[in-house]
Amino acid sequence: VRYMVENSLGRLWTEGHGKPEHADWKYYLEEAEQEDNVRAELKQLREAYREIPPEQIRIIDPCMGSGHILVYAFDVLMQIYTSAGWDQREAAQSILKNNLFGLDIDDRAAQLAYFAVMMKARQYDRRFLSRGIQPHVYAIEESNGLSTWKAFSGSDFGQLTLDQTYIAQADELIDLFHDAKEYGSILKVEPTDYDNLQDYLEEIRQKGSENILFAAWSAEMADKMPKLIRQAKLLSRKYDVVVTNPPYMGSSGMNAKLSKYVKDNYPDSKSDLFAVFIEQCGAMIKPNGYQAMITQHAWMFLSSYEKLREKLKMNSIVNMAHLGARAFDEIGGEVVQTTAFVSCGRRVVDFKGTYV
Repeated sequence: VRYMVENSLGRLWTEGHGKPEHADWKYYLEEAEQEDNVRAELKQLREAYREIPPEQIRIIDPCMGSGHILVYAFDVLMQIYTSAGWDQREAAQSILKNNLFGLDIDDRAAQLAYFAVMMKARQYDRRFLSRGIQPHVYAIEESNGLSTWKAFSGSDFGQLTLDQTYIAQADELIDLFHDAKEYGSILKVEPTDYDNLQDYLEEIRQKGSENILFAAWSAEMADKMPKLIRQAKLLSRKYDVVVTNPPYMGSSGMNAKLSKYVKDNYPDSKSDLFAVFIEQCGAMIKPNGYQAMITQHAWMFLSSYEKLREKLKMNSIVNMAHLGARAFDEIGGEVVQTTAFVSCGRRVVDFKGTYV
């Protein structure tokens, strides 16, 4: 966790502002010596990092589990904020309002992550729990049981006319998030202005209260749709940093729904869920952002990942800790061999990565 966060979030800040004075980044890997042409290109790219204030850095863990990565990211963000002159109490509030985001398919894991980041904030601000700030860590919600507008076509709602653009948008979200816990953060969501949709649904809820059937539908939409909109925003956004330890699951272990979705949407990484997440996390970062992951190392060698490797070579790998077997105490033997790596959302020709 420390290696991944320090070399992604920490690197983003260091390249624009220098390393925070009191940062004890034991696992931060210095960059390899680069050729003159590479240094010139990197210097140009890093001008963009100088423009980013702490409160504008967005970091997400799309498979957050109980929040270990988010908790350490909180500590690194606190070092970044204080090096920029922020008071710790105000920084703690800003970190949960602006910087940290997390998703998971498991409700209990999300509760633990929520608790962990709230306690971390309280460490720096004793009154934090009374401030009404909610962290952006959520369990993926399903739309199961929520009726689409299509289901009501032909029903008589009197003089009520509806904006079909918004209605179609709402139906798309309901269709997209059906059985969403089967897929989690690999769901592909197109960026759209969801704020207007939420406002519109509240507007028609108030207008349509005279018709019992419509009132029941619009009340249900007003209750459940904000959660779907919230996760659609998180999944359609681009981030400065994406850090995660994704689930490992070979295609033979996937159920029929997941297997079909993966084959249809991730043909180059369909052999295992960890590879699917490598591809998805790469799609979630900004052009100058960082992606840090720990995965099985099979993607580097097996022929089934050849097309994925071609995609990954479009970005530069900054550094890698090739851990091999026994990286996790709880996983014995040689079965799971892992590598942790950090890549950026750009390709710098002739860039030399650092490998351990």
